[in-house]
Amino acid sequence: MFSLGKATPGKLELRELWDVEAGDYVIDLAWSPTGAQLAFVTVDGHVFLIDDVITRGRLRPLGQHAGGANSVSWRADGGELATAGHDGIVRVWDPVSGTLQRELSAGADWVAKVVYRPRGSELASAAGRIVKVWANTGSAVYESAEHASTIADIAWNPDGSELAVAAYNGVTRHNPLKSTPPRKYEWKGSSLTLAWSPTAKYIATGEQDSTVHFWTVKTGDDCQMSGYATKALELSWHHTGDYLATGGGDTATLWSCNGKGPRGRKPKEFEGHVAKITQLVFQHRSDQMASGDGDGMVMIWNPLKSLTHLTGRFFETAVTRLAWSPNDQYLVVGQKNGLVTVLHLGIKL
Repeated sequence: MFSLGKATPGKLELRELWDVEAGDYVIDLAWSPTGAQLAFVTVDGHVFLIDDVITRGRLRPLGQHAGGANSVSWRADGGELATAGHDGIVRVWDPVSGTLQRELSAGADWVAKVVYRPRGSELASAAGRIVKVWANTGSAVYESAEHASTIADIAWNPDGSELAVAAYNGVTRHNPLKSTPPRKYEWKGSSLTLAWSPTAKYIATGEQDSTVHFWTVKTGDDCQMSGYATKALELSWHHTGDYLATGGGDTATLWSCNGKGPRGRKPKEFEGHVAKITQLVFQHRSDQMASGDGDGMVMIWNPLKSLTHLTGRFFETAVTRLAWSPNDQYLVVGQKNGLVTVLHLGIKL
């Protein structure tokens, strides 16, 4: 049985600040751009907001999506947040008053994801086979044609210029703010999740057939990485864009993507989890990476320097969400049993 042992003075530790009970499986969560607030949604559809996160401000229930919730996203300036669920509705909330500002009909019963444009106010939603982009007035400024299948994931180019869509038969790049036709990266398979590299050089996708696909954005060239034990739904880029960390089993994998890219290179593997990895996320500006698994284990790594973990912590149930605060000092953990815990990463004295 894996054991962390006792923390050693002078080494990193994860210190718990507080936790709250949300009542059900935490399916998504997100820090506000300033790190002062935290929004999260549960599988039964409840939407919550925590104020003054570091000092444990009040927990505010905002509302509920009938049938369940899927996604939450903050606008870049922190002035509003959006949630999506199984009722076909995107809801936009005021994080100061906690009031509902707008309800947007996404075009299908199941809204898989909402995500605000980086450094902008536009909001993208994916429902069924349709992507819509909304202005902050509530009007739709873009609506895609139907994709080949139900959309699994969407993500903006880091500069906010394009929107990538993962579905069956490959990845589609949309430019919703200009009248240019979408660009398709085709292949015979089903993409389940995607992540742009911070430099926008690559789009990585986790596939139904338990592989990871890399697309070179400029040329459309692609390569595929196989050998995963399960579907690799966990993708996280290092802030430089030189490395991609992937899950796909109980071992984390790090691909080097600098220079000529990952093709033909052997990845580094990071062992320690005894259950399937469910979450994997790099810090925003530093080198540490957090991983969580189905047994409730959270580990912190510096994968650029060591194959062994730096510190870790056990939780009662499966880790469903991990997210670093904007300043990289705090880590929030969402769990299957509805607990949300905020941890501080620091040096043990």
